[in-house]
Amino acid sequence: MIKTSTQNELIQYVYDELAEDVCEQLEKSLMQDDELAECCSELLLIQHLLDGVVKAPTDRSVNNIINYSRSLSLQS
Repeated sequence: MIKTSTQNELIQYVYDELAEDVCEQLEKSLMQDDELAECCSELLLIQHLLDGVVKAPTDRSVNNIINYSRSLSLQS
């Protein structure tokens, strides 16, 4: 099982937020540890999938907000 600190480092590595010296050490570990490399590969895939997620509300949500706002203005 991979340690929590290593999992955190992998996430920072995937998002390019790791200090250079730690990054180099992690890359060495990735070459030697198949389980760690597989976890890193999975995180990269997840990151790619998340980047492709639509980040907009549905029309129904927008209409609900507009209708709610209108009902508040009618109450005044």
